[in-house]
Amino acid sequence: MKTTLGSKIREVRTERGLSQRELAALAGISANAISLIERNENSPSVSTLQSLATALNVKVSYFFEEEEPGEILFVRAGQRPASTGHGVRIEGVGAHLHNQELEPFVVHLAPHSGSGKRLVIHTGHELVYCLEGEIEYVIDDAAHRLAAGDLLLFEAHLPHSWYNPTEGQASFLLVLQTPDESEISVKRHFVSHPSLPHLR
Repeated sequence: MKTTLGSKIREVRTERGLSQRELAALAGISANAISLIERNENSPSVSTLQSLATALNVKVSYFFEEEEPGEILFVRAGQRPASTGHGVRIEGVGAHLHNQELEPFVVHLAPHSGSGKRLVIHTGHELVYCLEGEIEYVIDDAAHRLAAGDLLLFEAHLPHSWYNPTEGQASFLLVLQTPDESEISVKRHFVSHPSLPHLR
């Protein structure tokens, strides 16, 4: 049976010993929203997904991973696991490397859709490369409008959000970089806790 986004969130929440209400409080969303997401009846927005990852203390990529760590990743177009909702489609790699620091995503935005009202804050750096259309990144209250081919790199602890301000489709490559962490000892000591190697 294929693991779903909702089941992964439920598994990590249970692993952490949190009720849906407690996770909702930590993530700043409603308990009903948690329930709908875990039952796969509602797809979370990007900001909600980031808030859940932060509350559960895992990287966003954990929700997309399906395989054991490898040494080389090659993912063809059309074969990436994805999460869709609120005019946003996020495509992950679906696997990861040992001690991986880079988390790549392809994000597709319908007209006037974006990361949501909640500002995103996390560790490391964030790289954005606009593939199609236009996107607007607001970083620490400063707006940066990117067209196809434009690139943006910044420190991800600065509050930020992104949005498609146009009537057309937009897409961009989003690469999150997180500080180096050794996960081998964690894996060996906590075999029954699969999310631990993905802690921030």
